[in-house]
Amino acid sequence: MKNLLLIIGAFISIGMVADGHKTSDKSDKDRFANHPNHLMDFKECKELKDGIGGLLGLSDGIWKEIEANPENEEKWLEVALVADLAANYSEVYDVFCKDMIAQRMKMRMMHDKKKHKKDKEKD
Repeated sequence: MKNLLLIIGAFISIGMVADGHKTSDKSDKDRFANHPNHLMDFKECKELKDGIGGLLGLSDGIWKEIEANPENEEKWLEVALVADLAANYSEVYDVFCKDMIAQRMKMRMMHDKKKHKKDKEKD
């Protein structure tokens, strides 16, 4: 039970720390005016993806503890909570970040293709 309370406390404190980040010179309205479908920027999406990886790593450690002692109901509850959090954050990432990152990669590939074509024409 202590571990469960520790995990919940950690997520609450992380949320409180996240409220204190610096805001950019632009207001949120201006920031999202250029991209009305993007509620998160690239950096926020990367942090979200890293957080999901951390949750999955935490879940793996709990599963190893369950394998050692499958009768511990607290560990089953803990792994269910962590898996649910990872699933919820994964859904947020899928909705708000996946298309943006795919579009960014597509733009990079097009830029590299144009650059290669210009370099080829110079030779």
